[in-house]
Amino acid sequence: MIDLETVTNSNWREGLGVSAAPHQARFVAGYQPVLLVILAKSAVQAGDMDWWPFLIRDGGHVVGVVAVTDERSRNGSLGIFHLLIDHNHQGHGYGRAALQHLIELGQRDQRCRALRLTVNPDNAPAIALYERAHFTVTGTNDLGEIQMILPL
Repeated sequence: MIDLETVTNSNWREGLGVSAAPHQARFVAGYQPVLLVILAKSAVQAGDMDWWPFLIRDGGHVVGVVAVTDERSRNGSLGIFHLLIDHNHQGHGYGRAALQHLIELGQRDQRCRALRLTVNPDNAPAIALYERAHFTVTGTNDLGEIQMILPL
């Protein structure tokens, strides 16, 4: 059973070890540790959005990281960014479970009408994960990433 835990001053170092396999790094953030990218974006409010960084835990162990952006005042949605399960923990359903937690987070929020994300078009496993969760393609962005949405 996984949990999403807000990154705080007392736990942020625990997420620094989360990394992608070398062939996957370009799919997540282009820089590692991915949590530092998330924290930097959170600090500067990249895209003029509030960023909520999370550790993905299985029991006491950090198995991944993810960020949620608050876009409710713009378009009624929450964004999912940099979802990464550490390469040593992939293939155990953590990505699917984390995505389900994020969907439930959006469903509990009366102001949230949709979840949005982007994905590298070469990341077939991630695209399949999102499609199984009923995200649909809405187009591509200026970086060539596939844009997907899940209406809630």
